[in-house]
Amino acid sequence: MFKQTIKTFVLIIVGTLLLQAIALPGFTEDLELQEQTRSFIWGEDVDVHINAPGKDMLDPKKETIIVFYALPAGNTIEWTIGKRMESGDDWHFDIQHIGAQTRFLRQTMENKNLIVVYLQPTFKAWQLYDDRHPEDHVELIQKMLKDLVKPFESFDLKVSLSGHSAGGSWVLTYLQGIDKIPDCINRIVFLDSNYNYKYDADHYDSIFVDFMKKRNDTYLCFMAYNDSVALFKGKPFVTAEGGTWWNTNYMLKRLKHKFEFNENHDVDMRRYSTLSGRFKIYLKENHTGAILHTVQVYKNGFIHSILSGTEYENAGYRYYGQPSYLDFIK
Repeated sequence: MFKQTIKTFVLIIVGTLLLQAIALPGFTEDLELQEQTRSFIWGEDVDVHINAPGKDMLDPKKETIIVFYALPAGNTIEWTIGKRMESGDDWHFDIQHIGAQTRFLRQTMENKNLIVVYLQPTFKAWQLYDDRHPEDHVELIQKMLKDLVKPFESFDLKVSLSGHSAGGSWVLTYLQGIDKIPDCINRIVFLDSNYNYKYDADHYDSIFVDFMKKRNDTYLCFMAYNDSVALFKGKPFVTAEGGTWWNTNYMLKRLKHKFEFNENHDVDMRRYSTLSGRFKIYLKENHTGAILHTVQVYKNGFIHSILSGTEYENAGYRYYGQPSYLDFIK
């Protein structure tokens, strides 16, 4: 049934492009936000929400960027999108604002179409998804991406893989199943989310080197903060090698043998850059033992992860500065 739905969707997309009609089939139009959205379940246990530009904004002549955003454990898609807070709202609505950051990005990159695909297992954790599919979770994630890209293949398409927190395991699991990243994928992002890097570091390093050195249109952006000193109720909550700080430093130590990084540090941030800025690593210092896990996302993290290394980097925003998207929160 799902295969037939995708096939029908693809045929309709091709037809609408030929007619220059850009109302996506099965999507709901929000005229105020100039967005089209569609929600459904992929397979049996992955909630999918696709947010695309409205029919008057979606232009088949433009390059189209599809960002796959794998959600943190325990978060809902609604919380991740965010909203303007009202009395009684759950505080999770005000910590990521991927919806508003997407609207900022669309205004900044007016010459591109930006589509965001939110992915969340029904049981709210990718580890539980893997546990429920012990024999074939790698293959399922491969198929998931292929199925969800297919309806948009008629566009001039570039794909970004992204995820925050435990969502990074979705990205790493996808990479486990391939020896070469497909040409349609040109950006990989880890928003404080590379916890599992150490378990297959040789494979990931090989993938990254091939991805970055054999192509000149690719981007890597890794962000982490010093969670090794962060305290919850006065006590550490990650092990010495369990957090993104350790994993990112371990990755950096390994990749310094493969790439020549320029370094630019100050008291609050360590910055590493190579390949004319196409590959960037940010390590946020933590002098007070605070929990800055989602703060990195809130402070323009999603915006910067998509614009780093491009002509739009720092256009109207700064990573870890004051949020630049507040006027886009609805």
